[in-house]
Amino acid sequence: MVLKADYEFLFVGKDDNSFLENYSYDMKEEHGERGGEIFINLEIQNNPVDSEEIGSTIFESMQSVFFEDVDKEPYVRFEAALKAVNGILARFKAEKVSGYIGNLNVIIAAIVGGDLFLTQCGDAEAYLIRKRFVSIVSEGLNEGVEGSIDTFSSIASGKIEAGDTVIFSSTRLVRYISKTDLAQSVHRGNIVESLGEIKDMISTEILGRVGLTGVLFSEAKDESVGLEGETESSTMSMLEDDHGKITARKESLMGRFLSKFKGVRRQKAQVFNGGSEFSLRLREGLSDFSDRFFSKKFGKDKILVLLILVIAVLTVGIFYANSSRGKQAELERLDGILTSVHDKVAEAETKGLYDKEKAKEILDKAYLDAKSVFDSEFYRDKASLYLIQIEEVRDKLDNVKRVENPKVFADLTTKRADVNALGFALFGDRVFAYEYNALYEIVLDQVQDPLTIDDKEVVVAATGFADRNSVVFLTKTGKIIEYKDGTMSFMDTEEVAFHKGVAIADWSNRIYILDSAGNQIWRYTYKGSQAKFGVGEGYVVDGTDLAASKDFAIDSNVYVLESNADIFKFYGGKKAQFYVNNAPFNMTKDPAKIYTSDKLDSIYVVDAKGGRVLVFQKDTKTGNVIYTTQYLFDGVGELRDLYVSPDSKKMYVLTKNSILEVDL
Repeated sequence: MVLKADYEFLFVGKDDNSFLENYSYDMKEEHGERGGEIFINLEIQNNPVDSEEIGSTIFESMQSVFFEDVDKEPYVRFEAALKAVNGILARFKAEKVSGYIGNLNVIIAAIVGGDLFLTQCGDAEAYLIRKRFVSIVSEGLNEGVEGSIDTFSSIASGKIEAGDTVIFSSTRLVRYISKTDLAQSVHRGNIVESLGEIKDMISTEILGRVGLTGVLFSEAKDESVGLEGETESSTMSMLEDDHGKITARKESLMGRFLSKFKGVRRQKAQVFNGGSEFSLRLREGLSDFSDRFFSKKFGKDKILVLLILVIAVLTVGIFYANSSRGKQAELERLDGILTSVHDKVAEAETKGLYDKEKAKEILDKAYLDAKSVFDSEFYRDKASLYLIQIEEVRDKLDNVKRVENPKVFADLTTKRADVNALGFALFGDRVFAYEYNALYEIVLDQVQDPLTIDDKEVVVAATGFADRNSVVFLTKTGKIIEYKDGTMSFMDTEEVAFHKGVAIADWSNRIYILDSAGNQIWRYTYKGSQAKFGVGEGYVVDGTDLAASKDFAIDSNVYVLESNADIFKFYGGKKAQFYVNNAPFNMTKDPAKIYTSDKLDSIYVVDAKGGRVLVFQKDTKTGNVIYTTQYLFDGVGELRDLYVSPDSKKMYVLTKNSILEVDL
């Protein structure tokens, strides 16, 4: 028995962020039933730039490979075509740094004789309606795809009978319509009516846009088989949801028109009501004037006065008319700007998934436009909402994680009410917090009694000195104090004095002092035999400007944090090429600390006043870093320092008076 396939396409709903297309192709004219026919129902979300090219490439690849040799088994042809499609999609992904080409919801099907072959990815589904029973024939085809390089990995096949209806959908249709309703919507003998009824059922429920392909199979009569060879072999027809599209467009335009009309009507009413008393007196005055004016002879003087009066009235009328028109024009201009802002925000949200730099440009422009409206006297509330929305989109694209009510790991005020912590110092498994003249050891989650560092010196920075199992402090006057075995003592150098600095770090048997005023990082090697440090050596040898440097960290490389949030990387005393990929929209408002170690895969930057910690993953292949996320602490005050435990995968953040714990 030869089957005849009648099919139509339908788009339902509206979604500017998705690309929908349906494709079909057959070679029955050249090869009869063994030639077969292919259908592709495709949706690509969040990639408006490449969607059309990706869709066309999938179709052309299937068409080329599937019909290349019709003498082969249909399953073999279908499998070979899918391998070609997977290869093409893999190349598309390879061209993207992130490997992301959008969310693909695709059904690919082939019908050869009475056999149906299909595969799918994403949310796309295929339904077989046979004798009022509905089967999801694509179910389970995407299992095991996660982590695979292939987009399509499984094939389903089965026999088709006369009277069967197959529905291909770009989304899970049974979310919006029950299987019973879906079965009842199918009209035997008319696929157009079937799709129309499905559209009526889902159009009020669906939020986005859906592409549907309906195929109705019937027994081909002799004359229809003969005529089949005379029809066009390649078809791509589409049943547009004209009624839905036109209605939506009408509602949109009418809604705008009515809003503007009501606005004008209100303005006119306000002008009229505000001037009603004036108008009444004016009419009374004019009436009295006219009675007196025309009670006597109508001479040249009266004509002149009347002319002046007419000119005055016309001038006032023109002034009010121009003022009203000018105000209305300004309102329309500002409304147009806000409409443009809305479109830009939506575009940036999509662009940000694969082109963050472009999204940043779009959001910056949207911000300036919204700010210009906010600074005017109209639509301030609406503009304010858009400004908030722009910041929310920036946070979303930056993967901002808000830390609400963070766990307090240790409360320093239990030992000193007016504590003003500056930073952490660590060596081995011991953790210390310090302020300008006191050191607090943290044992488990308990704060030990503070130890006085020195009665006269003011500490500006500190670090653990692992080589000596001690903590060393850098003071404002350029002295080095060591805490070792419960004792505080001053350390010596072969020079007259240590260089002053803003930060200190250790590596092996050396300490490094960041001297931004002297535009240098000084390196001191501890000489155990002499119990003192040697002469300070300038680490930076290429003249890099460090005048704006705030802090630094060492993991064999030296990372220097600048006041503008730039990060310099040094190796062997020379500044290396170093890039931050996928950079956040706003680096930091107040970069204060940078932290890493040779045991960590990431670099952490503290935005003190912004209450944020930014995380950058080290790229071992390129030597650069990739921005990944940031933690935003609301309501905890200024952040002072942090450290990360590589074993427990926890981050500890220091505020003025407490230590907060966050799971990474």
